[in-house]
Parts: sequence; C-alpha cells; structure tokens
Amino acid sequence: MATGHSCPRGIERVKRSLYWRLHGWVMLIFVGVFSPYAFFCIFQRMAFLRQNRLLLLIGFNRYVLLLACAFVTQWIHCSKQKEIIGCLNRLLRCRRQLRRLMHTRELRDSLDCLATRGHLMQLGLLLFAFIFSTFQPLQVLKDDPEVRRNLIYACCLVFIITCQLTLQLSLGMYTLALLFLGHLVRHSNLLLERILADAERILEGSNLQAGYGANRQQLYRSQQQWLALELWRLVRVHQQLLKLHRSISSLYGVQAVCFVAYVPMECMIHLFFTYFMKYSKFIIRKYGHGFPLNYYAIAFMSGLFTNLLLVILPTYYSERRFRWTRERLRCGSLTFPSRIIAKELKNTLNYYGLYLKNVEYIFTVNACGLFKLNNVLLFCIVQAMLDYLMILIQFDKVLNQ
Repeated sequence: MATGHSCPRGIERVKRSLYWRLHGWVMLIFVGVFSPYAFFCIFQRMAFLRQNRLLLLIGFNRYVLLLACAFVTQWIHCSKQKEIIGCLNRLLRCRRQLRRLMHTRELRDSLDCLATRGHLMQLGLLLFAFIFSTFQPLQVLKDDPEVRRNLIYACCLVFIITCQLTLQLSLGMYTLALLFLGHLVRHSNLLLERILADAERILEGSNLQAGYGANRQQLYRSQQQWLALELWRLVRVHQQLLKLHRSISSLYGVQAVCFVAYVPMECMIHLFFTYFMKYSKFIIRKYGHGFPLNYYAIAFMSGLFTNLLLVILPTYYSERRFRWTRERLRCGSLTFPSRIIAKELKNTLNYYGLYLKNVEYIFTVNACGLFKLNNVLLFCIVQAMLDYLMILIQFDKVLNQ
C-alpha cells in the first residue's frame, strides 16, 4: 500500500476498518480456543511423541511453541492495529515529504522506482521461504495414513501449517516494511550527498570571489541560507524515518523473539534426525542400512532459515544506512572552510551532526530488550545450532558403542 502508484503522490492515507478489526478478534478467539484441542488430537494420533521425554519435548517445540507464537501474533495484530496503521501512514507521509525535497527529476524517478534488482531478489527469497517452509508439513499430510482415516486429525495438521504461515507472514510484513524504509533512507542519503556537494561548490565560489563585491557575496550567503533550509527539512524527514524504524522494530519484537527461538531448535532437530536416520549405528544395526535423506525436511529447513535471514539482515543493513548518514555528513562537513560559511548553514550542520552522534544511544533497536537483530546474533545462532548438534551426535555414538 505504501508503494502504490495510483497517483503521482501515492496513496494519501489508510484508515482503520471495522470489518478487519472484527475479523481479527474472531480469528484470535478461534486460534486460542482451537489450539489446545489441535495439540491434544495430534498427541493422541502421533504415537512416537509418547515414547520418551525427548520426543515429547520435540513435539512441544514443534506444536505447542508454534501455536503459542501464532496466538501472540494474532493478539498483537488485533490489539496494536492502530499503531500498525499509524506506522503505515507515517511511511506514506515521509515518502511524500522526501519526494517534495527531491529537486531533480533523476532523484524523483529513482525514489519512485522500487523494482530494483536487490528488492526483487529479496521478494524472491521471501516467496522461496514461504513455499519451502511448507514442504515437510505437507509431507506429513501426504504420507501419514491416519490423515485419510480421520478428518479431524487432518484439519488439525492443516491448522498447524496455517499457524506457522501466520507467524511467517507477520514477519514478512516486517521485512517488506524495512525494505521500503531502507529505500527511503537510501534516497535521503543521496539527497544529503547532493546538498553537501552543492554547498561545497558554493563555498568554493565564495572563497574565490572574496573581496570582489558585496552583491556577489550576498548572493552566496543567500544560497547558503537556502541550502540550510533544505538541510533542515531533510533533518526532519530523517528524524521521522529513524523513529519509524524504532516503532516498526518494537511492534514486531515479540514475533522476532518467537521466531528466533523456534527456527534454530527446529533446524537443529531436523539436522539430528537426518543424521540419526542415515548414519546412526542403532538404525544400521536394526535395519541393516540407513534411510535415504529426507529432501522435504531439507527444503523445510532451508525455507525457515532463509526467512530468519530476512528478519535479521534487513534490520542490520537498515541500521548501517543510518550510520552511513553520520559518516557522510562528517566527511562532507570537514571540507567546508569555517570562515566563509553562513551562520544558518553552520548551525544546521552542527545540529545535524550532534543529533546523529547521539542517535545511536537514543534510538537503540532491539527485540524486546533481549538482543539486537544483527549479524552477531546470526553467527551466534549458527554456532549454537552446530554446538548442540555435535553434542547430540557424540551422545548417540556413546550410546551405540
């Protein structure tokens, strides 16, 4: 909706709908009431969950945690619908303000063009994650003979798949919001570069023409005042974009925590079962050979981990764009001679630099105050998955000596 091109200025404003509010609360009640029954039905039909505590724990991670995450996601989208629509309207307003500041046709066309290679690649990866993450649940529907004999059990499995897609679609909205926000931040940085380049040319001309005439010096001072006004307007847009980044991250913080907890455990469990069914001495001694690789499970893990990447990396790169703004302003301002710079432009540059210096401490973005969504978290997740996978493999080898 924020990227609509029905008119040159885009969509003006999005309003809340009574239908969608009622629909959201009805779905929330349905998910909350049906989730315990769905898990009880699956627990009764899947006999392997009752064999030992480890398999029961795996079942809790696969079903109870997923159902709880889906319920929390529904509750957030119902209770905070006003805040979500408010963020969307603020995105629309920032887009309109930034477009009015674009003083060249090239910058305006670049702002309106969203079909870039990077954006299309991220959308393709998002669709890949959605499709591949349904492969293993669909395999259960296809191969489990109980599905064809018990319609209620089949409906419960479909309900589980839908809850998983609910959580993924919610985080897909977060990814798309950061994608559009990063597009606006990138063009605000391009506009800042253009303003600093114009200021540098004006100051060079003012330095060369020093002492030649009052009219020419007045012209240069007026040009600097106009650039100071443009820079001040850009500061206001940049502040709104930064607050939007923080608001969007806080709205989706709970879902991000749930997904960061769910995906590594699920991937680690599937990796261990893949090893156990193919290389474990217990399986080889019992059946005489290992089972072939489950390509549905591999596709399922690939889809989930890709979706996790699309949650963590856009947040990290969005913060890098904000840090790049500070670096570009610092490098551009160092070349300005202070003795001929106008008071208005100098004060605006000092305020912008001071704001960007303190902004890292004022607007700290994290997931519910627990951790930051950056590449450090991604490496920690991969390291934890490999560590616990190696522990499980060594435990299996010790038991089957």
